[in-house]
Amino acid sequence: MTHVSVEITDVAFPNNYGVAKKDGRVIFVPGGVPGDIVRISIAREAKGYAYGAIDSIEKPSPFRTDPACPHFGICGGCTLQDLAYGKQLELKENYLRQTLKRIGGIDVDRIEVLPIMPSPDQYFYRSKVELAFGEKDGGIVLGMRERVSPFRQYGAVTVPVAACPVFSSVVEAIIPVVMGFAGRERLTPYNAVTGKGVLRHLIVRESKTAGEIMVTLETAQRAVRNLGELFEIFKKDIPQVKSMYAAVNNKRGDTIRYNQLQRAAGQSYITEDIAGMTCRVYPQSFFQPNTKAAGLLYEKISDIAHLSGNDRVLGLYCGMGPIEIYLSRRVKTVTGVDSSSENIINAQENCQINGVGNCVFYAGTVENVLREISLSTADLLVIDPPRSGISKDGMGLITRLTPPRIAYVSCNPATLARDLKVFLSHGLRVATIAPFDFFPHTSHLETLAYLTRM
Repeated sequence: MTHVSVEITDVAFPNNYGVAKKDGRVIFVPGGVPGDIVRISIAREAKGYAYGAIDSIEKPSPFRTDPACPHFGICGGCTLQDLAYGKQLELKENYLRQTLKRIGGIDVDRIEVLPIMPSPDQYFYRSKVELAFGEKDGGIVLGMRERVSPFRQYGAVTVPVAACPVFSSVVEAIIPVVMGFAGRERLTPYNAVTGKGVLRHLIVRESKTAGEIMVTLETAQRAVRNLGELFEIFKKDIPQVKSMYAAVNNKRGDTIRYNQLQRAAGQSYITEDIAGMTCRVYPQSFFQPNTKAAGLLYEKISDIAHLSGNDRVLGLYCGMGPIEIYLSRRVKTVTGVDSSSENIINAQENCQINGVGNCVFYAGTVENVLREISLSTADLLVIDPPRSGISKDGMGLITRLTPPRIAYVSCNPATLARDLKVFLSHGLRVATIAPFDFFPHTSHLETLAYLTRM
């Protein structure tokens, strides 16, 4: 096995491996921080590149920091906690620029690219965490799936965790209560390979403004009995827990799905305030996990689009409608479209509790709704698609709308760049790119692209 000393010069997103070069070859080094000089073993080779395992850090980078989480390194949740936050932002901004240039063919030097907006909170910013049940030494554990490594086959092993400093300190109290309940009820963890076992995931939501907690227990095949008893323990020991749901997922694999969902105890929703709005959040609600950062994004959309009281807004992939409801107070009318009927019901309810009367929401895929309903009169089109971006069919329909302004919100620079390239070919220009750090200590970022017609 070859041993060499190298300097880490960059981080390769999205796996967040350190990048070094030796003798003209790129070497990916998991755990390497830009500025580190490390002694590595070449553990895996491919044509033109290799993977190196760190033997020792000969000279630590000035950007290297001590992770706040005791589970960092083995947990698959965060991958950049050992990198100074300012450096994280710099790397994300550069990654976005390079991706827009490489995939979208966008000359980022000739358009306005704003500095990345830092997250208001670097820790305890997430409003939702998804914990996985697993097995260790013949017993049940609850935690996060292991970090992916190029040196071994991924086995979806659950890493037991006792805390999660990017979510909430409430985890430290909830996990022991749930594990105690699982032991008393003799419940077994679900095995995604064999399909046997009961407990799959524990999903915890926290309102960052009201402090309310919602707990959803996802199981396989059947709902767990006696959840009312578990809720009573929560009420006594963790009074912030206001809502509890039971979800059944009878599909094979490790993906969270709610084939059946019922409220087990407590109230049906928790309440979150965001950018001056009050939103009711349910188990199936699509809601931005960094509430404070999302508020900054909504404000930027309003400012950058120069809205007037006569504008008509169309929001596609609107989820439970937070962007649309926020903009409704500054425009004449708002129309929202989302494929989830639960999201649309949620959006209508949030309009009512915020006293908003100029919004109309349609349930259905963007492709179906745009075919069936005439929505061609929007002055501003807001698009907030999933990570996969806009489908080819959806893009064909959207480009026929010919709105004068588009605000495209993306959580994936690669699909954003791909879609912007199509918009550019239909007579639009990218006026401004505004990145936001919604997910400190990970490679993810949110980006607002503002387009106008040429």
